[in-house]
Amino acid sequence: MKEAMGKIQRDAHNGKVELFYFDEAGFSCLPSVQRSWSPLGKPHCADASVGHKRANVMGALNYAQGALHFEVCDHTIRREHVINFLDRLAASSAQEKWTFVWMDNASIHHSIEPEITDRWLVDHRFVLLYLPPYSPELNLIEILWKHAKYHWRDFTSWTRDTLIQNVQVLLNDFGTKFHICYT
Repeated sequence: MKEAMGKIQRDAHNGKVELFYFDEAGFSCLPSVQRSWSPLGKPHCADASVGHKRANVMGALNYAQGALHFEVCDHTIRREHVINFLDRLAASSAQEKWTFVWMDNASIHHSIEPEITDRWLVDHRFVLLYLPPYSPELNLIEILWKHAKYHWRDFTSWTRDTLIQNVQVLLNDFGTKFHICYT
């Protein structure tokens, strides 16, 4: 598997193919807490009454260009949303070369009808590839989501009313204000 991934990555860097890493992510009004503490002998507690609004994102990271194609929404991402997003990505992909999309094994990724994937293959040379189970470290967009949530986010400005707008602005800044070196 790693040899095939390495070959596709090299071909993408050489301009022979397009390569995307696809996944979804959720952003909350509250910062994600990786660690916490409480006084000795007292249980840790968090205020769950503070806004539960989430912004959900579908994203495709162009490996060679370092560009992010994304869509932010305030609803749960379902199979039909993934299909519509990938359909737009397929239509906008370079028609003269193959386009590969690596994704994880979420059920909404595997429930795309063969007729749709066949149409993408024939019309756009657009191929979905699945990473091995339980290997998020191989999906490079996961690194982008981690940086966006834990490093780039401005926690002082996110409220329920501005959540979608702030996630949109944050992700729009990828490639200009925010960068990741994957090598």
